[in-house]
Amino acid sequence: MKVYSFSRGGIKFEDSFAPDSNSSRLAFLPEMVIVPLSTESGSRSIPVVSTGQHIEEGMLIARGQGAASANIHSPIPGKLTRAVKWSPAPGFLSDAFVIRLEGSFKKLGKPEIRHEWADLNWFEIRSLISEYGVIEMDGLGRPLCDIFSQKNAVVSPLTFIVRCVFDDPWLAAEHSLCKERLEEVAEGALITARAAGAATIVFAVSAAERELGRSLIEAAKRNDTSGQFTFTEILVGSRYPQHSDYAMETVLLRYSKREGLIHGPMLMLSPTTVAAVYDAVVLRAPVLERYVAVGGAALKNRTVIKARIGSRLRDLIGECGGFSGKAEESSVIAAIGSPLLGRAAASLDEPVLKTSRSVFVSSVKRRETALKKYSWLKKISQFLPVATCISCGECRRVCPVRLDPEDIYKRISYGKTGIINSNCIGCGCCEAVCPSKLPLCTAIVRTPFKEDTYAV
Repeated sequence: MKVYSFSRGGIKFEDSFAPDSNSSRLAFLPEMVIVPLSTESGSRSIPVVSTGQHIEEGMLIARGQGAASANIHSPIPGKLTRAVKWSPAPGFLSDAFVIRLEGSFKKLGKPEIRHEWADLNWFEIRSLISEYGVIEMDGLGRPLCDIFSQKNAVVSPLTFIVRCVFDDPWLAAEHSLCKERLEEVAEGALITARAAGAATIVFAVSAAERELGRSLIEAAKRNDTSGQFTFTEILVGSRYPQHSDYAMETVLLRYSKREGLIHGPMLMLSPTTVAAVYDAVVLRAPVLERYVAVGGAALKNRTVIKARIGSRLRDLIGECGGFSGKAEESSVIAAIGSPLLGRAAASLDEPVLKTSRSVFVSSVKRRETALKKYSWLKKISQFLPVATCISCGECRRVCPVRLDPEDIYKRISYGKTGIINSNCIGCGCCEAVCPSKLPLCTAIVRTPFKEDTYAV
């Protein structure tokens, strides 16, 4: 079977400090959780509980209001001890609830009650997805129903793509979930397709995971009792950033041209998001936990952890056996996300969010190397001098959208941003290969441009 990929650029991304994706472990219940009332993409949800109140597991604690805002539920039973301010990103301040564990669980250890969905229409399914606060479980965490509405503005039927692509070793949590919850992912894909109004379901699977792709197709067909969907499996390459929207659109267009597939506008979601849809519609349960890949040179062990939303980073570090060697809290750098595209954590008390797919912890011995290499540790005001560029052209070679990151970076450094629009997809390939360790991608994605004219 032919393997499809994007045509130009990209890198082979490997990291020995990423956890193994072949297994996962269930974290101990945290004594305390911090639950923000908004995500980086949206407005604040409105609290429906107050300080001092006793909270049940899965209880609604804040209601979404308007676009980009979702319902928020308590991941543990306990007492709402206080409200705090929390900053998930520079310049962004969010309210958050601190809940201390106490009381009994309504879901943990209890038999799951399955609700049939075959007779539900798209509106009823969307209502359940909205009620249980399902969002896009990566990126900025947009509410899923907002994405559906945006895609449905186009008249043509959607083509729904389940993105089971593992070109980044820090996607270990996605990989582990896919294998452990295969049936739920397959059925969740059907439910999502109905809610979105999609006629075709495409499982895009890394070439090394052919068996996983076959199993997903078989499971989806078994659950499609109405026979209303068309299923397609596409094997894709493992060159990073294959899982990006740009690369996946390129793959689908190439596959369609070769195989004669007629497709409409594309909706792409991760297996974690699809599994959350299953939980909301079939189990009538909100997102209370998620798979998180936890690793890095500073940890004794590296593993995929099923952690409750709101658990602090220090709780996950404890699950990995703590720090390795002479590393200690005062001498480590923690980041949320992949080393290429993640963001620095302000402290180890930052909580796990619905969008937190991985946590990376580097030791002090590697601090200087990390400061030069990883984009999440840099600010535009801390750029290395332009003179350090040796004009090797490596950044041009790996750019998947045919840009000249070196030239764009120099223009930004000289303040000439009014004539550039990079069309950069923010993959970070240019930074990964730059021998001078310039923050190329960081500068480009954070700089506003005016014209859509720049490309090579």
